[in-house]
Amino acid sequence: MDNKEVLTNILLSENVTQNFYSEFNNNLEFKNWLNKILPEVELCEKQKQNNPWHLYNVLGHILKSVEEINKQTKHLSFDIRKMLSYVMLLHDIGKPATYIVREKNGKLIDSFFYHNLESEKIAGRVLNQFDFDKNEILIMQKLINKHDVFMFIKDFKTNNPHWRTLSDKVVLDEINDLNQVGNGFELIQYLIYVGRADSRAQNPKLAGESLRMLDKFEKIYLDLKQKNNV
Repeated sequence: MDNKEVLTNILLSENVTQNFYSEFNNNLEFKNWLNKILPEVELCEKQKQNNPWHLYNVLGHILKSVEEINKQTKHLSFDIRKMLSYVMLLHDIGKPATYIVREKNGKLIDSFFYHNLESEKIAGRVLNQFDFDKNEILIMQKLINKHDVFMFIKDFKTNNPHWRTLSDKVVLDEINDLNQVGNGFELIQYLIYVGRADSRAQNPKLAGESLRMLDKFEKIYLDLKQKNNV
């Protein structure tokens, strides 16, 4: 089994975190191979997240998020499950490059503004080395770019210029944006899986609101899907 197969098997396993660290810490050939392709992995291991939304360092969150998406995608084909597991592996990989400390509500916290764009760029650099084709890479980059879009959608009226209030139009806008790289009605479900996995790998004391909004977003999507006979 080559190193690419080893990594894929880890990412699609039941215990991603345990299996990854076991291989990374005990198989020098695997570690050197991955560090050569994706040196950001070790940066993510060193990158703390002093932020109430997070319990783990960046790599810990990433690995937990892969576990969480696997729980949602067991009914999908191997190729789609593989794509989504690599999306989660890479969704926050750009955080170390965007790390800042800022003050919020009188406290210093770690923040990573526009890390989705940095992660998308890194994904574009490495995904062809994991045997994904051009179309798959475009889809995966799009999902990485949009992985935290749900942070800015609220299920209540808001005057915050950075937030949108959940509605049929907001869901359709997201579907139409995903149409740029594939079937938007199909890809929006994948994006919901991504958003849910991301939230479930965060601090559970704070993730509840995001998860409830995602459930409402998904219901609107399913209703629109039925109305459009998709």
